[in-house]
Amino acid sequence: MSTTAPSPLLSDSLRGLGLDAGTLFFALNYEFTKIEPKGMFKRFKKNQSAMDIDLACVLYDDNCVISDIVWFKQLRDKAESVKHQGDSLNGKDRGEQAMYLAPLDQEQIRLELEKIPTHITHIGLIANSYHGHSFSRVKKGEIHLSDDEGNRCFEVNLKQLPRDCTTLWVAHLRRSVDDWHLTLQNLPLTAADLADAAQEVAHELARALPIPQGI
Repeated sequence: MSTTAPSPLLSDSLRGLGLDAGTLFFALNYEFTKIEPKGMFKRFKKNQSAMDIDLACVLYDDNCVISDIVWFKQLRDKAESVKHQGDSLNGKDRGEQAMYLAPLDQEQIRLELEKIPTHITHIGLIANSYHGHSFSRVKKGEIHLSDDEGNRCFEVNLKQLPRDCTTLWVAHLRRSVDDWHLTLQNLPLTAADLADAAQEVAHELARALPIPQGI
């Protein structure tokens, strides 16, 4: 399996990328990584001694306003078109097998695109390191997007992200007439958690909207 860092210029329709536009899986696979607190912080950070990476799928309307967010605090959207398959707290609690040999990804969000309400025109795919550990500190890890036939359109190698990156806007899905258009962002965010990251992406999306005629 290739773990080469994807091109940030990836942008095409799902069909153009060779994906079935029916169901997508936004998924995370990483190896258990123990982080040793240093000095006086050891006694206070026992529960933060392993990396905990989380995924979120944020649904936005045409004005880039958040309509719904699917993450570890809410496992499905109101229309049940996007479903979080369950939160892994450390990359190890889904089985002892090494990364890439395990039968399932540690975390996975399923998007049934045909069920997504018509007022949703943008979808943000976001990742966050819950305890603030840089993604690049993981032993091995990747984020990928695939269809239900296993076809992948990108893989993001966590170790190749900037050393201070703890929150990442991974990709953007935009509704088109008869398909969805995917843009791989790979954009580090300043937000410390997924809720703030969803708002930060909303601002970025709004900035990119075309200016209405006559203004």
